[in-house]
Amino acid sequence: MIQKVSSFLKKDTVLTIALALALLSMFIIPPSAGYLGYLDLHTLILLFGLMTATTGLQNIGFFRQLGELLLLRIHSLRQLERLLILLCFFSSMLITNDVALITFVPFALELLRMVNRKDRIVPVVICQTLAANLGSMTTPVGNPQNLYLYSHFELSFDTFIRSIGPFSLLSLVLLLLVTMFTPRETISLDTAGRDTPPMRPFLNAAFSAVWECFSCAFAP
Repeated sequence: MIQKVSSFLKKDTVLTIALALALLSMFIIPPSAGYLGYLDLHTLILLFGLMTATTGLQNIGFFRQLGELLLLRIHSLRQLERLLILLCFFSSMLITNDVALITFVPFALELLRMVNRKDRIVPVVICQTLAANLGSMTTPVGNPQNLYLYSHFELSFDTFIRSIGPFSLLSLVLLLLVTMFTPRETISLDTAGRDTPPMRPFLNAAFSAVWECFSCAFAP
């Protein structure tokens, strides 16, 4: 049993550190009934619904196939890199920065290998990481911090967007400027026969419905 617990804790380093810090905090503030007031159940339920919907859509290949549909219009290396970066920027507004990176970074690695441009992997992944974090700040569902602030201060969606929008727009402009340094080399990208999870219309609709239900809860 001890070996299993040790193996689990080593496998998930972030969870282990979070658990250790939580236990340490209990020595600073001893456990009491006041602990129950620390839980923001409204935010936790929203976050659970958001992650359930986005994980479901990811597992049925929704985001992957969306990216492949966009690839049909790609003819140069600059266009490819710009697409990979902007996919992270805009998708993170709806599916969180973490899910955007988990979905599109492996996608980018695969495509860059297909066009024999492994030398572009590092700059593209760096820009994708920046794009996902910058894009996610735009909406309440972009990351857990936004969701907490949006719920705790009972902000309207319009107020939130107007407050963050100028910074997001500036971020988008800067990302586009960065992509201007990418060579405009012609590439040949054949997506035929690629191993992509099949779309399941019923599951797609079901997870989309879950998304809409939890989106309704965003209204203060």
